[in-house]
This record gives sequence, C-alpha cells and structure tokens, in this order.
Amino acid sequence: MIAENGSSVSRQIEWLFGFVDLAHPGFSVKSELETEQDRIEFASRFILENIGIVVETTAETYLDTMLEKFGGVFPKTRDFSAYARLTLNDLDPREDQDAVLMAWMEREEILFRTLERYLIADRLSKGFSGEAQAPVDVDGFLSFSLSVQNRRKSRVGLALENHLEHMFIGCGIQYTRTAVTENKAKPDFLFPGSAAYHNPDFDPLRLTMLGVKSTCKDRWRQVLAEADKIANKHLLTLETAISTNQTDEMAAKRLQLVLPRGLHNTYTPQQQAWLMDVTSFTALVRERQGN
Repeated sequence: MIAENGSSVSRQIEWLFGFVDLAHPGFSVKSELETEQDRIEFASRFILENIGIVVETTAETYLDTMLEKFGGVFPKTRDFSAYARLTLNDLDPREDQDAVLMAWMEREEILFRTLERYLIADRLSKGFSGEAQAPVDVDGFLSFSLSVQNRRKSRVGLALENHLEHMFIGCGIQYTRTAVTENKAKPDFLFPGSAAYHNPDFDPLRLTMLGVKSTCKDRWRQVLAEADKIANKHLLTLETAISTNQTDEMAAKRLQLVLPRGLHNTYTPQQQAWLMDVTSFTALVRERQGN
C-alpha cells in the first residue's frame, strides 16, 4: 500500500497495522498481528474498506427476526437504528456516552451487513434477465449495484445522527435537528434549539452547534458556515487518525473535533490533548442549558 506521507490515509494505515513507532522508519515487517487494534472492529473495518478490503461481519442469529420484522426489505434508517439499539437494551446513554455510542454503531453495522448480505444474495439468485434481444439486463444490474453502494455511503452518517439524537433525549438535552440558520444552512444539531438561536435576546455564548460526519475528508469545512452566531463550532466524527495538518487547521478555524473516547488513541499524543470526547461534549451542552 502506498500513501502520501503525513496524510490521513497514511496515518490510518500506520495505526491499523501497528507501524506507528518503527525501529527503522519507512520499512518494517510483521509476521503476525498481536496488538489490541488488530481486532476487526468498527474503526478498523472502516479503514480496511476505504483501501478496498471488504470485511465480512454478520450476526446470523438476528437474520430471521429482521426478515420478519422488516418484511424482507430494508427499513428506513431511523427504524433500523432503533432496532439495533433494542438488541442492546441494557445500555444506558446517561452512564458512558462514548462506549454506548460506539456499541450502538458497531451493532447496527453488523446487523445491516447481515440483512444486506441476505437481500443481495436473494436478488442475485433471481438474475437480471432482459428482453429476447438482450438476454441480460445490464442496466438493471448496474442500477442495482449503484443502489447498494449509495445505501452504504448514506446510511452510516444517518445512523450516527439517529443514535446521537436518541442519546441527547436520554440525557435530557434540548436540541433541534437540522434547524435552519443563515443562508438556509442546516447544522445537524443546534442546542438548545432553533427558537433560542433566532431569539435576539438569547446569550450566544449559551448556544452550541454540532456537525456530524462519519468521515471528514475535506467536507469538514462545510460546518464552518452553518451557524454564524456561534463562533466556536463542534464536529463529531468517527474518522480515525486524521492528519495533524487537518486538525491544526480545524483548531485555527475554531472548530473543535469530537470523537468517541475509544478512537482517540489513533491520534498523536499532541492531537489527543486537544480532542474532545462525547461525554465531555454532552456535559458542556448540559451546562450551557443550565442542567
């Protein structure tokens, strides 16, 4: 694998394969995987799939229940997120927001792949027959393949927002989801809500906005223009090992990066000192709304 030196991708690969501290920088050989990060969990799987390695993780014990519950089709993302949380009903978001959020995301990802694998296999078994002149419906197959890819791309971000919304409700936090601010911008979450934001008498220092992006890449700059009244903005992501150049620019733009605590160790020690975890963010919002 070849990656640009110092880029987020190179940092992610180094973390995933344990090549952060090399005895001989630039070259290393590993005969086996032995560290905690080698487990194929949410963050690891995310990196592997970004570099073209598909990791199959399923939970077949839930398949029959999902097929019966959802009628053999993909449900709305909000409904699927709720079902994923239901399978982990012993988790209390008031106790450890970082661990709970990652557990919900991990469970939904595994359940989604389980249902997706079955439904794709079922569709492929039926074939893509076309007209007599064209025995294979190429356009139908391409359309189906594209729908699978689009669903995968859009679902993770929506799932993350769904679980965060449920967490905010459980923690008694007031918010508005996709409120409209200046220039018709729509921040993912606005605290304590749209009415307070548009109230000229409400103290701007008690306002908070949170952008949510499962992966940042260069899209994080979109958050900067989503709530003009809030100088210091927050962005929650699940992306591991973002380059120091990117995080330095975020800090300079007064954008605070928020990640579940378990992902902090993919960043450098200097970056970790600046990062905020989910528990700290919810505590900040509750303090500003007087809870």
